[in-house]
Amino acid sequence: MQEIKQIPSFLSKLYEILESEQKAIGWNKEGTSFQILDSSLLTDQIMPQYFKHRNYQSFLRQQLNMYGFKKLKNKQGKSEFQHSQFKRGLKYQFEAIFFRNSLLKIKRRNQEDIKQSLESLTKEFEQESYLNEHARLRKQLVELQSNQRSLLDEIRRQMERNRNLQRETQDVAERINTVKSYQLRKLNKLIIIIQKLPEDAQISKMALMKEKILRKLELIEEENVNMNMKEISLEKQDSYMYQEPNLTGVKSPAGYSPKTK
Repeated sequence: MQEIKQIPSFLSKLYEILESEQKAIGWNKEGTSFQILDSSLLTDQIMPQYFKHRNYQSFLRQQLNMYGFKKLKNKQGKSEFQHSQFKRGLKYQFEAIFFRNSLLKIKRRNQEDIKQSLESLTKEFEQESYLNEHARLRKQLVELQSNQRSLLDEIRRQMERNRNLQRETQDVAERINTVKSYQLRKLNKLIIIIQKLPEDAQISKMALMKEKILRKLELIEEENVNMNMKEISLEKQDSYMYQEPNLTGVKSPAGYSPKTK
């Protein structure tokens, strides 16, 4: 059910005056404005009956003006007033006319409502922005933690490969020392055998054995060189293990495939 709004008392009285006191005040032909035809009659006789005062300026300024009536230019020099909602025969429109102070209160209340709505929207936006930023930072933190775990895993694998290479290097060094000891023992045995031969035989044997010994020494030297080269190669491979690993995986040197026991 539509709410019936109360028409302000001043507007009801003004409309009644216009309908009954046409000598002092009356509508124009179209009924869209009214003219004050006799201000003295209006002030002295009519206003005291309806408004309990005869202050004409108060009627114009504090009442007509405060309800939003506008003064129009009149060719006859009469005071003519008009309001878009105040028309003859259309009293139902009067409920849309507000006293200016009431209108200002409504306007102020609307402004306060708009301000509160804007503040509420601003808080919601700031809260949403904060939550989005928090989610973004949390996602970055999770990614950093995952990258850190991957890095630590790669470092552990690298250290294990390094230990394996160290063991291989130690094994090669031990084999080299074993070969050297074996060759030296053979040479010592040959020298002892030669020393036990007669001098003439020693001379002839010495000449024969000299060549063999020299050949043996060359073989030993060649084998030592090969062993040293292999040891150097392993040391170079070992040095690769100290390169800084990255998050996407550490690449091994070209041609390198570590052995595991």
